[in-house]
Amino acid sequence: MRKTLFLVAITITICTNLDTLAKEANERNSTNEIPSNREIFGFVRDITSFGPRPSGSEANINAAAYIADKFSDFGLENISIETGNTLQWNASKWGLEIEGVSIPSFYMRYSFYEGKESIFSTGSGGLTAPVVYVGNRKDLSKLDVKGKIVVADVELSEANLDRIKAMSSYIYDPNRSFSSQTRLDPFTPNNYPFNIMSAIENGALGFVGVLTNYFDSNQYYNEDVAYFVDEEKHFTIPALWVSNKEGSQLKSILEKSPNARAKMVLEGSAKNVKYHTVVGHLLGKTDEILMVQSHHDSGFLGAVEDASGVAEVLALAKYYSKEDMSSRERSMMFVTMDTHFTGYESHVDLASNYIIKGQRDVVANVTVEHIAKEMVVENGEAVMTGNVDPRIIISSPALLELTQEQVLKNELDRSIIISTDVFAAYDDGIPTDAGVIQSITGMPVISFLSAPAYLYDMADTLDKVAVDELQPTAKMLVELLDKLDTLPREKLEHTE
Repeated sequence: MRKTLFLVAITITICTNLDTLAKEANERNSTNEIPSNREIFGFVRDITSFGPRPSGSEANINAAAYIADKFSDFGLENISIETGNTLQWNASKWGLEIEGVSIPSFYMRYSFYEGKESIFSTGSGGLTAPVVYVGNRKDLSKLDVKGKIVVADVELSEANLDRIKAMSSYIYDPNRSFSSQTRLDPFTPNNYPFNIMSAIENGALGFVGVLTNYFDSNQYYNEDVAYFVDEEKHFTIPALWVSNKEGSQLKSILEKSPNARAKMVLEGSAKNVKYHTVVGHLLGKTDEILMVQSHHDSGFLGAVEDASGVAEVLALAKYYSKEDMSSRERSMMFVTMDTHFTGYESHVDLASNYIIKGQRDVVANVTVEHIAKEMVVENGEAVMTGNVDPRIIISSPALLELTQEQVLKNELDRSIIISTDVFAAYDDGIPTDAGVIQSITGMPVISFLSAPAYLYDMADTLDKVAVDELQPTAKMLVELLDKLDTLPREKLEHTE
């Protein structure tokens, strides 16, 4: 096969020298050792086959066991499943009616919640009360909402790519595929959650959020975002999501019947459950450790968020497990986390207990999340563009140049590199799965992610994974980790 490749190369260009051929052959062999797109996507399929993986669920436990078994199959050492407590909010029943008309809805996570273990219920007959429509206001203090169910237009944040690029240290977009269009950003606050907290403070009994600029879905798996208003407060009333189309139907009924009454149903619990964090090691010539991380919990199937990230961790673990330990200056630690959708307790415990108290000398963290196809929202409809979703790579200042070199070398198009310094004011560090760990340990970090609009939605299914980008991403990460392995410690450290 090598002779054939050599002869083909000669016929294509006689002037190719032997040194270049040898170098290219070695690069091809290295690439071939990295699991293929098909194999990495197989990991994604396996993980999603367990179903939605909220913390404490059987599916989450099974996913953690699967990852630990893979680590064992690959030959990793000191494999453990770390456990601890986290509070999981779960709805078992929900519904919405107005004037006898049933309106499709979905639960708003962490509503009817007091920040502790509880069982919540609107009662056997549900909650019935007058309805008031408040539009897109943040502050409801001047409106009469006491004793009523508030219907509010929730405008999720939007991010302009030009503004994101302005924050960046480097952009690789050779095909100039980035437009200046505004993208839906369902991860940062806008008029929500301020409107629901204002409704609570002014005596409302319930809250219905109309997802006015979301795509046609009501299945928005929101995080507990009350802390944006006040870290000591919670959404203590029942709340539901409706899509923009469903909201239009609801508002049409209100226009015809201004004194309409609605019935809300919301039942469920907030319970302490066990999280499961999977850790595996590969020894190197020193006790210094390079950490590779993602998270395996999810609200729904979570093919992109974050079976794709876990699949990359597995691919990297398999690749490096085939190398002799003498080839590594540093040891390696592969981790898939839990509690991304609860309170990040597994992240806090891993950083504080496993790493700091355990005296594990982790010198850098490479986190990988979301190998995603791009989806944009146009006129309320989801549109798949055919592109890989923009890759946001957040890097410690000392590692920016190295990150840029690897993105360019591997032609990882549609990449935006941002310094961690941009997020210096964030209490929990950078807004990725690496953030809490970095904020506690201060370790240098390179964190890869994408943020498509469907990331927290039931729409995050297998077809959203950018399958053709799985091996190229793994290849770039391998080359980056190889560089980090030999980089002197003082050059890894954060620089002002």
